[in-house]
Amino acid sequence: MSRFDVDALLRDEFLLINERHHVDLEVWNVSDASHLWNFNLHYFEYCVALAAAWRRAGDAKYLECFKRLVRSWLHACPYADGDAWHPYTISLRLVNWLICIDLFGSALSEDDAFMDALTKSMYVQYRHLLINQETHLRANHYWENLKTLLICAAAFDEQDVYRRVMRGFERQLDEQILPDGVHFERSLMYHKLVLEGMLRVWLTAKQTGYPLPKIFLPKVQAMLNAMASLEKGMGKTPFFNDAADGVAKTCGQLVVACKRLLGMNADDSITAFPNAGYYKLYDGDIAVMFDAGEPGPSYMLGHAHCDCLSFELSYKGEPVIVNSGTYAYQSELRPYFRSTAAHNTVVVDGEEQMECWGEHRVGTAYRHSSARRLSDNCLIGEMVLHDGKSIRRSISLKEDVVTISDALLSDGKDAVTVLFHLFPGINTVALSTDGDLSTDEYLYSPEFGVLNSAQVFKVAAFGTVTSRLEIGQLDE
Repeated sequence: MSRFDVDALLRDEFLLINERHHVDLEVWNVSDASHLWNFNLHYFEYCVALAAAWRRAGDAKYLECFKRLVRSWLHACPYADGDAWHPYTISLRLVNWLICIDLFGSALSEDDAFMDALTKSMYVQYRHLLINQETHLRANHYWENLKTLLICAAAFDEQDVYRRVMRGFERQLDEQILPDGVHFERSLMYHKLVLEGMLRVWLTAKQTGYPLPKIFLPKVQAMLNAMASLEKGMGKTPFFNDAADGVAKTCGQLVVACKRLLGMNADDSITAFPNAGYYKLYDGDIAVMFDAGEPGPSYMLGHAHCDCLSFELSYKGEPVIVNSGTYAYQSELRPYFRSTAAHNTVVVDGEEQMECWGEHRVGTAYRHSSARRLSDNCLIGEMVLHDGKSIRRSISLKEDVVTISDALLSDGKDAVTVLFHLFPGINTVALSTDGDLSTDEYLYSPEFGVLNSAQVFKVAAFGTVTSRLEIGQLDE
């Protein structure tokens, strides 16, 4: 299913992050929609789908729709007001407009008046972004700013700006792409968005002859390998930290793009990412991704979840045990989806791994997380909660059986609850445990704005508990 309803755009109806609204093009804002939805409105990514539809069908209505939407935006959002001129929305919109210009090609360039107005606005937005970079947030927002500034500086042939921005971009490449290749916010969704942006920077440099730093292609290769390895056998984007399907390009699409553009092959055999704290286990048809790392960069934990020592498991490429997802950034459900209980980990006396404030803030958090591999099929991870309680988890695979052993490294009097969230429709996994087993319903969100109900196993014990999941039951 397409993320965007192209034909609905013809009647000013926008389907964004699985939510549909009619937009008054005199104001370019929907008061009933979330802040994230209105941000997506100003990204103009849906117009890339519009241009693609025009190339497929050759129907002039799609071209005229693009022009009408852009003209109305230029009229309603003339300068530096509201979401339309936020540095992040500018960063995404300018690149999407450039893609549309390329896709529409000569059919668009023949309209001199439109192209003149569009180009003038793009230059003003680019220069506004140049003096309003999100250096206070840094992380993926700042990276998107720098990516777009590089592309626009090259497009407008401003070599001095390109060189100046490239210095910051190179520093961010070194900081944001960890030595193991994982983006430092530890979200595979944002990892894929950044990797796609890297490809767009490379294309711009190739087309304009502008230089790239020596570390650029090695960083792309490391990101490609990390993505391919972490998603291998999982069947979806792994839901650690803020992550969802239907936002970034898929792993498969990016693997193909890296091969086609750069001649790069993806090494999907890597099983340890010690900088990010992610590890993979395989046994037959079972693939497991395990998290025993930090939640993200200490100064920016806005996309962090309480998922340390959590895991996701897939069987024959189909999800079986999953974290709950993300659902929305502005929602009364936001605290739940970031909570410890929304992940396949250990809850000690009801304590959260991190104090998640508001939409994108974190207070006191766990510390001293680590992992070590005992064998090809066994991992041990540890973490220390902010009150000093230590948790140790071992996870092993053998002959379609996953054994999870959890121990509270204290006096053993604290109550622990171990959670196993089943993918919707999975109800034949056999679980045995030496704790008290119960089942409940939980909310699962595979994409922004989508909610499903599924089953969660809850194991209650004091101090230590061992649980065994028999995944082979799926064949019966």
